[in-house]
Amino acid sequence: MNIRLVFALCTLALYSCKSNQLAVAEDFNLKMDKGACFGSCPVYSLEIDHQGNALYEGKRFTEKSGLHKYKLSKDQFKQVNDQLALMNFFALQDNFKSNVADLPTVTIAHTHKGLSKSISGKDTRPKRVLDLQKILEDIAQSDGWVSIEPMAPKNEELVEEEEEEPAEIIEREMIIHFKPSTIISRWMKNYREYQMYVKKPLSDDKKTWVVQYNTSLINPQVLLHKVQTDPGVESAEFNTKAEAR
Repeated sequence: MNIRLVFALCTLALYSCKSNQLAVAEDFNLKMDKGACFGSCPVYSLEIDHQGNALYEGKRFTEKSGLHKYKLSKDQFKQVNDQLALMNFFALQDNFKSNVADLPTVTIAHTHKGLSKSISGKDTRPKRVLDLQKILEDIAQSDGWVSIEPMAPKNEELVEEEEEEPAEIIEREMIIHFKPSTIISRWMKNYREYQMYVKKPLSDDKKTWVVQYNTSLINPQVLLHKVQTDPGVESAEFNTKAEAR
């Protein structure tokens, strides 16, 4: 065979292999958080890095509880990236409002090549976002996940200690620790549509408060996420009966 022809075929094959590789930057990150509903909707998070390594955390009503790891196949990783490119992720709006309270809020956050964005919503999100969610849900349900939080074996010879029952959550109340620069009276005006009000302070500096709100106006999990990501807040959590203030 002509040596020039052989060289040309090898060059073409090499170019073809390179063109099939995904142009993914090292800062690539994709994460989906599925929130709670009033029923038994699965609550979990799924995160994928630039090498196709996936981390799953099952929180409530899931077949897999705790942390699990998984390696996406080339086809799975390509499907994810093809959908991200097709939907023009960074051009979409951040939040899609819904009038249906009893649906889980799903948040998909993506970082790539210096750009970061998250999209949250329920049933009103565009089909291309729902298609990406379906791809990620299929990955979460794939076979081959490996637990990285194995349960410690119980020693039957040890005297069994009475397990402490988990504290019961008071969903109509939150404990919020505000940032020093936050003017709380102004901050509260942003949440008056949920009839939120301060109940009592928990710290001498008056930056940690128990607040109460109307759960019929918003899903408590949705509001908690909204407060936790508020720039004026250091941290937020539901109040509990065990720690009732």
